[in-house]
Parts: sequence; structure tokens; C-alpha cells
Amino acid sequence: MGSPRSTCCVRGLSERRTPWPRAPSKPARLAALDNVRIIGTAGGGQSVADRPRSDHSLRLAELLAAVSLATDLSHDVPAESALRDALLAVELARLAGWTDADVSDVYYLALLYHMGCTGAVAAQSRLGGGDDIKVRHWMSEVDYADSPELMRIVVTRLASHWGLSGLAEGMSAVATAGRDMPEALANVAEAAARLSRRLGASPRVTDALGHAYGRWDGKVFPSLPSAEGLSATARLVHLVHVAEIHHQAGGVEVADAVVRQRSGTEFDPELAALWLQNSQDLLRTLSLDSVWDQALSAEPEPHRRVGPSHLDEISAALADFVDLASPFTRGHSTRVAKLAEAAALNAGLGGEDAATVRRAGQVHDLGMVSVPNRVWIKHGSLNQSEWERVRLHAYHTQRILSLAAPLRAAATIAGLHHERLDGSGYHVGLGANALPFTARLLAVAEVYQAMSEDRAWRPALEAKEIARQLQDQVAVRRLDPRAVDAVLSAAGRPRQKGRSSQAWPAGLTDREVDVLKALTRGLGNKQIARELQVAQATVHTHVINLYGKIGVNTRAGATLFAFENDLIDSPSR
Repeated sequence: MGSPRSTCCVRGLSERRTPWPRAPSKPARLAALDNVRIIGTAGGGQSVADRPRSDHSLRLAELLAAVSLATDLSHDVPAESALRDALLAVELARLAGWTDADVSDVYYLALLYHMGCTGAVAAQSRLGGGDDIKVRHWMSEVDYADSPELMRIVVTRLASHWGLSGLAEGMSAVATAGRDMPEALANVAEAAARLSRRLGASPRVTDALGHAYGRWDGKVFPSLPSAEGLSATARLVHLVHVAEIHHQAGGVEVADAVVRQRSGTEFDPELAALWLQNSQDLLRTLSLDSVWDQALSAEPEPHRRVGPSHLDEISAALADFVDLASPFTRGHSTRVAKLAEAAALNAGLGGEDAATVRRAGQVHDLGMVSVPNRVWIKHGSLNQSEWERVRLHAYHTQRILSLAAPLRAAATIAGLHHERLDGSGYHVGLGANALPFTARLLAVAEVYQAMSEDRAWRPALEAKEIARQLQDQVAVRRLDPRAVDAVLSAAGRPRQKGRSSQAWPAGLTDREVDVLKALTRGLGNKQIARELQVAQATVHTHVINLYGKIGVNTRAGATLFAFENDLIDSPSR
């Protein structure tokens, strides 16, 4: 029997919950996160990332290495896959005789390669029967220009998802995806570049991300250059990534066979030849169980560092990375963060504690990228497998971000945002004695904000109803009364008045802002035209104009611009 959605999870507080063990089990691939960073730290030794430094700057590689573990989850690959790519890419670039600056670009591009993975979730979900994560994994293996291979993916992979009765529908989805794939990957690439810039990547790296899915022969993605016109950094990292995916699946022989077969078509032939000459030695460097310290040590000198103030922008970028995945979550993490911070100040917490709560709110749902889209938009009860994956998202958030020392305090609070005072929450099932007030505040802020937003299975609730449900949970000792009072007080303050048209960024007009907001909700031009009561051609013109003004080429880029400039409609209450 499927378990109902938890009141503390995805739905509302009035809905039933099913008892579960306090600590969810972790498959071996997920449990591997527990072993990250073990190498080089035995016997009390320090991790590379933990060595003391006299200034207060933050090592960018440490932060991005942690974030890369989230993108690993989003592609259903083993933990540290992006770190392995970074190691291989650095070694291959050095074998090619590249400069230190070029090797550094390769390193960061490998860590950030999948940073835009939430930019095309809807298209990927349609292809995989709702499982966008599996699709991203499968499509990392395939040669898009090889029609027989695409059909093999349909038969051998999608059949298990769609079932034999739904295989025809699945093949139809593949045909549609074949037409939509260039646009989908353009969304992914632009999202990656925009988010990576905010995380601290250099312009050279963000430019290379725009070429991440380009091919040597120029096929599939005609908007990108081919051959030598394609970013060399992108060419190398793409080859390494595909080779390592196949190495994980079948060993060095399989990886080499793929590189050999695609040399001169998908891959740069010179880089392919260099790989084939050195693959045994290259892959031998990946023999360790955990490559965390090894990957951090591989960063070319000088190590890039950012000031402590940049931590706020990193947290904000991670919020947008998660919220980009679904129209139902647009702006969710940012709003949770603002509400939690305001509530913390209401409750008398100091500025530093309030800032930590804000960052925790921004990153609290990072682990959501480990859960397929179909689960988050499902109307009925979740089955046991789906519910277990939902429960684990809080674990993933805490475990991943705890690996980056600057985010460790926020990670601890973020990982507790579904815990409840009576021990009925998750992912651990902690009780009141183990929950700091900051975690209690974030838990209430997240529940309030989630209920004030539309979801696939219900409309947003009114403020009075939300307050009633929160007080009901106080009465049964699940939520902290002081935290509830602080959040309700913060939520009840008048919202800032909207800006006049003269204040819109990039010179956008009122109508262009209306269109932009509709785009962030996942609406197509026809739907926008109906909603705004204008001609579809007029909407098309507005889209072209606003894209030009804000400097983007895709819906994902436009949505991120809206996030960054606070152009997402606030709940109407």
C-alpha cells in the first residue's frame, strides 16, 4: 500500500502521515557519500580543504567540489564522478601540453559541467516517463547523431520505464525529444553558465560551458561552432566525461572503444588519439575509493579563492539551481530564506545567527535533485520507494554541504528542516532535545512557504488557513510555538510595493515583465497569449525583445534572470 504524503514533506499539514523507521536506509551508491574525504585524513590528519590559512578567504574548489556531488546525484552516477572527471581532464590537458591557465579552466569546467542540469527537467521528464534523472544518465552515454544508438536506448532503457504497453508512447516521446533536444541542451548550457558565473567561475569557464554539448563535426547543435571553432576546454572535458561514464559501466576497454568510434565525429580526433594512447595510465589514477582529497590536490596553482562575502551569492545561486527545476518551486528557496531570516530577527537572534538561518533556507532543498520530477508532481500517494527517496533529500543536503567547511553551519540546520519536536520527522527522526532553535525556525518557515505556494496537486492555501494548521501542529507538539509565532509575525508584515516600470531591470516594459513572469511558470506562447489576452504573435515578439534586453537565449536563462532580479510573482496574500 502506498504511503500518503507526509504533512512535513510535500503536501499540507492537515494530511495524514504513515509511520516510518527513523533512519532511512541508504543504497550503496548513496552511502558512498559517507566515505567521501576519508583518504588522507586517517589518524587525525587534516583534509587538504581543512588546512589552516591566515586570511579569511574561501577556497573555491572546495565549495564547487561539494556542489558537484549534487550534480552527480542529478545524473544517477556514483558519488565523486565529477571529481573523477576533473582529475582525468587535468591529466589529459597536461599530456596535451596546455598552459597552467588552460589546465585550470579544464579543472573548473569539469566540476561545473552539469551545473545546468535543472534547466530542462520538463523535457527530460517527458522522455523518461517522469524520471528526468534516469534520462540524464542515459543521455550522457548516447551519441545524439547516431540514430540506431538512440533506438537502442529506447528499447533497452526506456522499455523498463514505460513498460511494453507504453513503449509506443515512449518512442513517440523520443521522437519529440529528438526535435526538442537541441533546445533542451541549450537551456542546460545557458543555465550552467549563468549559475557558474555566480558561483565564482571565470569568464573563460562560463564561455566554455556554452559549448559543453558541442560536437567536433557540428551535427545536432547547428547553433554551436564545430571543429577548431569549438572551445578546446569544452572539447576535452566532454571527451573525458563520456569516456569516464563508459569506463564506469564497462571498464577501460569499453571506454576506449567509444572514444575510438566517435573520434572525428563527436570528439576532437587529436584529443581522442591522446586519450587512446594514455587511457590505461589515466584511469589508473582513479583506483582510490574516494578521490576527494586527490581532486582538491589536483587543482592547478594558484588556487582560486573568494572572500567570505561571496558565500551569500553562492548560497543564493544554489537556491536558484534547485528552484529552476519546476514552475511549482520557482523562488521557493529564496522566499523560505527571507522568511526564516526575518523570523530569526523577530525571535531575538543575532545578525550572524540570522544570516546562517538565511543561508540554510537558501540551500535546504539541494538534495531534491536526487528525486525524479514525477515524485514531486505526483497527485496520488507516494509508494514506499518514492517516499524513501523523498526522505533522503534532507540527508543529501546536509551530507553534501557539510563537506564544504564554509557552509557547514548552514548545512546542519538545512538537514534538519523536516525534523519535528515529537520525533515524527525525517531524515533521522530527532526529537525536541536534539533540535536547535534555528532548525525549528527553518522548519516552520519552510512549511509556511510551501503551503502558500501552488503545487501540482493543490492550490496555495490562504494565510489564515496556514496559520490555523501551524497552530494545530503546535498543539500536538510537532512545531515550536516560539518559532511559529516568529514566522507568522514575519509573514504578516506588509510586502514591499512593486517597482514602477521605470525600475524594471534592463529597460523591460510592464508587458515584457508580464511575459517573463509567465515564462517562469512554464507557460508556452499560446498559453501566455490567452492569459494576457493578446495575439500569440505579440507574445512571440515580446519574448524576442525581452531576451535581447536581458541577454539570454533560452527560457532557463530568462527564468534565472527573473530569480536574480526578484521578478517572480509573490503569493497573493
